Amino acid sequence: MSENRGKSFKNKQKRAEGKVFHKSTPKKKQVRHKSGKLWVKRNQENELVGIYKQGQWAFGFVDTVDEKTGEKKWYFTHESKKLDAFEGDEVAFEVQYFKGREEAQITKVLKRSEHLIVWKLKVGKTFAFVVSDNPKIKSDIFIPGKHIRWYADGSQVAVQILKWEWKNPEGRIIESLWSLPKGREDIYKIAFEMWARKSFSGAVMDETKELKSYISQSDLQYRTDHRNLLTYTIDGSESKDLDDAISLEKNNSGWILYVHIADVSHYVRENSPLDREAKKRGTSIYLADQVIPMLPTEISNGLCSLHPWEDKLSLTCEMHISTSGKVVKSEVYNSVIISDYRLTYKEIDEFVSWDITSWDELLFGEKVSEYLRENIQDLKKLTDILSKNTQNRGSLDFDFPETKIVLDDAWNPLEYKKYERYHSYKIIEECMVLANESVSKQFSKYPFLYRIHEDPDGEDVEKFTKMLETVIPDSEIPGDFPDILKLLQSSTQLQYLQKLLLRSLSKARYSDKNLGHFWLALKFYSHFTSPIRRYPDLQIHRIIKEITRGKFSWERKDYYSEMLPKVAQRSSETADRSEKMEYRVRDMLACKYMADKIWEQFSGNISGMIEKGFFVELPDTIEWFIDYGMTGLSYNQTDMCIESVDGTKKLTFGSEVAVRLIDIDTMRMRLEFELV
Repeated sequence: MSENRGKSFKNKQKRAEGKVFHKSTPKKKQVRHKSGKLWVKRNQENELVGIYKQGQWAFGFVDTVDEKTGEKKWYFTHESKKLDAFEGDEVAFEVQYFKGREEAQITKVLKRSEHLIVWKLKVGKTFAFVVSDNPKIKSDIFIPGKHIRWYADGSQVAVQILKWEWKNPEGRIIESLWSLPKGREDIYKIAFEMWARKSFSGAVMDETKELKSYISQSDLQYRTDHRNLLTYTIDGSESKDLDDAISLEKNNSGWILYVHIADVSHYVRENSPLDREAKKRGTSIYLADQVIPMLPTEISNGLCSLHPWEDKLSLTCEMHISTSGKVVKSEVYNSVIISDYRLTYKEIDEFVSWDITSWDELLFGEKVSEYLRENIQDLKKLTDILSKNTQNRGSLDFDFPETKIVLDDAWNPLEYKKYERYHSYKIIEECMVLANESVSKQFSKYPFLYRIHEDPDGEDVEKFTKMLETVIPDSEIPGDFPDILKLLQSSTQLQYLQKLLLRSLSKARYSDKNLGHFWLALKFYSHFTSPIRRYPDLQIHRIIKEITRGKFSWERKDYYSEMLPKVAQRSSETADRSEKMEYRVRDMLACKYMADKIWEQFSGNISGMIEKGFFVELPDTIEWFIDYGMTGLSYNQTDMCIESVDGTKKLTFGSEVAVRLIDIDTMRMRLEFELV
């Protein structure tokens, strides 16, 4: 018998000698345990780490980053080589070759994704299943009886995958869509599938309930009492989490600007359940008219929010500023304040234009005093000087219209329009940027967190400059970014090039290393002013308080040196995810808004172009992509324009075009237009 096997093997070898084989790494031995789970024999020395992305069919991809070069790369993953990886899982993999092409063989799922799977629950006697309508989810999720609780058959739930040891992955119900505000289910479905959590654990809520709502005498120790200063907040009329307030005093040498920030760290203790949850979330998420807060609303909208006429604990950045707008001296310390007024952006504009007079009643009920009117005029004079300094140092000020989506009670979009812009945005922005810079500079010799924006890559700048030369004569192109930006904003046609300029810049992120902020043209910059809604701000508040109270030690320095890089990475990731979530919700609402407008014609402007097609922005700020397809147009990369096949038609950035809506893909949340 063994002799026959030997002959058979030799015959196969002879037949193989006459064939040409593609270079290929031998397949890894995949073994199925008696439980049904697949595993692969690992060689950890050759392994890479990446994030698994599920394709529309059975295959997928692994995204990874080269540790040495920082270059992003992706690898195709065949169905037979993905083990039990799900969308968003962190995986270990080896690179193999098939027909000369690199592929990923996943060897282990290292960490399950934080994404939730949202769909309907099918309840049995002792267990349940969640069956998803998402084509990327190829398996039903098994829910053990102990996790079903009170959920009824047909409930819409959000489930997290816990493990996959049997035929189906096992999960736990994290959120219920039935408990959400009516009409808002679609927004939370997007949010949950992109990692967000609305509810808080029992441990977090128990800790929140134990926080005292009053300020004791012991709380006031080591605090400067600023309750006698004229203090006010400036926010949108619908804002509820008020984390910054301003006081201003004028003197012979200039001004003293006080930026008061809610002392969240007094209530959210390091490594407590509240702190761990805030670190995990990283940021509050603002989606249309809904907020998914970083901290429970009892804290973000109540205990820490700087509501008027209430004593509030704060951290104050006190800055002495010369008549030329230079910070002569700055200091950060613990304080207690009372906000005298809650002002809106619109009201600040009215103050500046003298449209509000003494004893007028403001939106939130306060009566205007003459002292307040004069104080805001002084604030305007100061921030005008600060704004001029900002421009002179080369800060980039992009001017993109923000979208305002008007919703009805059932959360159907009634109107898309450009958000009304107030001059007061600039007033409050200058104050906050100055405080962030002053704090960053003062504590730069300690372990700290920075908001950095690295210098643009030379190749990206060169590409953008060459592209600009096709639109603007070379002799008219300014030599630096701020002047280029001013040029682009001066023309209706050229303003669409701002987005290309933005893409040529690196993305802002958090870091424990101070690498400067190119966009703001600052050597020192940290996020200090929003601890209610951003974790990095809360983290540096703790460091500041330790240093100012004389409690910073070598042990703490070593602790922060190890911990801060992780906080920076996590905070950058959550900020990026939050931004993507906002775009996704806008796409979904745009599809709803345009649902009854199929075959209608619209006029828009070309806002971008690539080899596959171009983008058209409508007057209401809705922007969408048109594939060249059957348009009879093609992309001329040399001249950066769109041309017709016969050369009679030429379109470029800002060109006005007529388009017709022909279809809406609700699954992919895409509008499909055609040129008229």
